[in-house]
Amino acid sequence: MEYTELSDYPLPDGAVTTWSPVCDAESWTDDDRRLTHDHEAHLASAAAGSWIGSVLRIPLRHDAGALRRALRAWVARHEALRTTVSRDGESWRRHLVAEDAVDVEPQPRGELTGAAAHDLIAEFFAGVTPDRWPHCRFATVVGDDGFVLAFGADHSVMDAYSQLLFFGEIVELYERALAGDHDGEMAALDVGSHVDHSAAARSLSEVVDAEHPVVAHWREFLRDGEFPAMQGASPQVPAPPELPQHSLSRWAVRPADAERMERVCSNLGTGPQSGVLAALALAMRERTGSERLRFVLPMHTRSDRRHAGAVGWYVGLCPVDVDLGGVTDFAEVVARTRAGISAGRGCVKTSFARVAEILELDAEPRFVMSYVDVRKVPGAERWPEWNARALRSPEPSRDEVYLWLVHSEEGISVSARCGRSEHSLLAVEGLITGFEKKFTEVLGAPEALEVGA
Repeated sequence: MEYTELSDYPLPDGAVTTWSPVCDAESWTDDDRRLTHDHEAHLASAAAGSWIGSVLRIPLRHDAGALRRALRAWVARHEALRTTVSRDGESWRRHLVAEDAVDVEPQPRGELTGAAAHDLIAEFFAGVTPDRWPHCRFATVVGDDGFVLAFGADHSVMDAYSQLLFFGEIVELYERALAGDHDGEMAALDVGSHVDHSAAARSLSEVVDAEHPVVAHWREFLRDGEFPAMQGASPQVPAPPELPQHSLSRWAVRPADAERMERVCSNLGTGPQSGVLAALALAMRERTGSERLRFVLPMHTRSDRRHAGAVGWYVGLCPVDVDLGGVTDFAEVVARTRAGISAGRGCVKTSFARVAEILELDAEPRFVMSYVDVRKVPGAERWPEWNARALRSPEPSRDEVYLWLVHSEEGISVSARCGRSEHSLLAVEGLITGFEKKFTEVLGAPEALEVGA
């Protein structure tokens, strides 16, 4: 599983259709459930044309009617996809449409080359916004052998796990539609609502004040008023913001090596996340000479089992500070990495936007590393067959670095984006290369072989 831009995904020549959720204007009703602080901050700061999504090839005969029913069922069963917001004075008000009041409307775009399809679909997805419904759009390209289905959504209704859940869920719905299952049965799903989750998260954040331990932790982490940057990645002269960021993705760790690292970490009493990030910490130390690695780690907030299969934005931020001073043994590096993550884990459930409001900060993360283990996601075993891939839109150039480490049955892929400068790109590429080297080195060390035996 890779996490790339749409332009990196091979689209066939074929008939292109775009699809949009629709409903009658009178179907909307007011909803009193409040938005999270993060949602409100997103409404205030989201860049135009920003979206995340998914794409896969469905190796079944194309039936436009069945696909329409499958897409409609997917939108209907997830309440986050049936809500929107509007201005209410200085705040925002939520609105909801019932599951049986939505449809998905196709718009044929003609026979296009793969390159032309890329351009059209990217432009279509760039039209999603956080304040105008629908917040999710679809597109298909019908080729000679099956068809490609993609979607792009605003981040306010979507997170990485939701992107991954889409693959198995939409194929199952399409198969059921082809088999003639009833629409009501297809839309039925015993799953939590992200709208309920948002209201609960808002209430939790409302009680946070300047004396709260989470605020104190962030105050110390951001003691100079700024998020830490990736050392050695900031250019002397920033690239113009109208240029897109550099984007790259590659497979960094083979499946067998990923399995060995998991065994090593298990014997150390921790999970592979700590081992993977420990290898990155060692790579960073070797590149910069610094004994400290400070970054932000996104973590899910799906603590309620009913939300495990829901679509929505279930993500909080964990401030991580790893001190490697004097450490050479990999087991100790793993322990310190784990401790750095554990120290900030208590911050995840509290909206960072609320913390920023209290601390009167106007700062955004500059060095973000995300580790996602996708091996247990429903349908993951069929992703290679479907050529499934998570997508992100191009972003304007900023002094920031994002790394996504995706651990699947195919190994560990590393995707990244950074500012549009040769200096930043070389720094990020060097870190990834160093990570690959350190990963191999620590697995080959005698102590690793002994621990993993």
